[in-house]
Amino acid sequence: MTTPDVPGHVVDFLDQMKTLTLATGGEPHATTLVYVNDGPELYIWLRQSSETIAKLGDGAPVAFAIDEYAPDWRQTKGVQGTGECKAVVGDEMGRAAELFGAKFPDLRPGATSAVTFYKITPTQLNFIDNTTGEGDPAPDEYRRESILD
Repeated sequence: MTTPDVPGHVVDFLDQMKTLTLATGGEPHATTLVYVNDGPELYIWLRQSSETIAKLGDGAPVAFAIDEYAPDWRQTKGVQGTGECKAVVGDEMGRAAELFGAKFPDLRPGATSAVTFYKITPTQLNFIDNTTGEGDPAPDEYRRESILD
């Protein structure tokens, strides 16, 4: 699977945020996790005993949301997407650990040794930004930019 081409403002948003909510298929399950990204590709970590891993198969389709809370809904921003989630192997494990260490410098040394890294490669992506556009969005409207279809 190739890395999708995503506009810089979306990657900048992903760089700034720290948590995502991941939904697995089959019997629905959602969980909030810390993440890091390399462009639009997202990395998460899970303990082998987690319910999320039990619901995930390698290459499983997932859905996710990353959002920034704003008391004023006209300031809402976020990403909604779907993608393929696969366990990270080989040299990419070092890259994922390096990204986590850079984004979360307070992690204790070795904190990532008891986890499995997973990579989410987006196949569909929407960027929500109610701060853009003419005038205020309607109360039930979210200004959505389709990035990947």
